[in-house]
Amino acid sequence: MEFIKNKLIALLGLSDLRKCLLAEIEQLRDDLEYLESQYEDTKYLAEDLESQVFDLKEKADDFEYATDNIRTDLENDFQGLKDEINQMKEGYVLDVKLTREVY
Repeated sequence: MEFIKNKLIALLGLSDLRKCLLAEIEQLRDDLEYLESQYEDTKYLAEDLESQVFDLKEKADDFEYATDNIRTDLENDFQGLKDEINQMKEGYVLDVKLTREVY
């Protein structure tokens, strides 16, 4: 049966066409394998980017928390300083004497 098939292909001149089609099929298989490899690489990179985005969001949240704490500490320190200055002023009287000098 295979012999008859090969003879028929040869008689009809389909041998070259068959070779071209087989080569094209092989090229398509190689292309498909390459695309699958690219897909896996892209999938890995996407997962890595998602992980980095998550890490950056956590760092941004930590930074916001830290800056809020620093702001609160500075406000408290400033208020404490104002209170100390006000306490230092208590009990003191400021006398101002204005005199006019005649020349």
